[in-house]
Amino acid sequence: MVRVQVTEAADETRDQIVRQSTELFAHYGYSKTNIGDIAQACEMSAGNLYRYFRNKQAIGHAVVGSFFDELDACIERGLDPSVSAEARIRFAITEGVAHTVQELRQAPKIVELSEMICETDEGMAVVGAHVQRYLVRLTALIEEGVANGEFRVANPALAARAVQFGTKFFHIPFAIAQHGLDRVEPDLAVTLDLLCAGLRGSNGD
Repeated sequence: MVRVQVTEAADETRDQIVRQSTELFAHYGYSKTNIGDIAQACEMSAGNLYRYFRNKQAIGHAVVGSFFDELDACIERGLDPSVSAEARIRFAITEGVAHTVQELRQAPKIVELSEMICETDEGMAVVGAHVQRYLVRLTALIEEGVANGEFRVANPALAARAVQFGTKFFHIPFAIAQHGLDRVEPDLAVTLDLLCAGLRGSNGD
């Protein structure tokens, strides 16, 4: 019982560090936030903070991982099983991109995290886990669309990878920030029209 309480307390402290770090990174940027700033916001010493994270980069990885978890949960809650597989694919992708666009509008400096996360194998593992969950969801929806006659594709797993690659640009924060946030969702809609036409085996008419 004591061990469980200690573990829960440690988890709560880690969550607090991630929450405070998210706010600091959003306000000041990742590069201008240091361990001392985070420790002060959490009302703890820097030495105590190092008991939970070995460095600022590890905190950044946790912040990005938390964002992905929140995003995945948001998409799963919004998926309506009563609508078509195509509608759910469109929703899942559009909702994910809209979530990122909203974050960038509210806190443009958060884009620094998307650059930092690509610098290490550990960071790429965080991204890779999110991408894999995205691919699994797409594959399941395409398989359902094939089963009910919506889609005409021979290999749902390969089709899911094609949709994933076809929309990859829209999931890269620093890329869409440079592209122009007002242009992202209209351009995504056109891209999804083309990709979904391909899944249906039609010419898009």
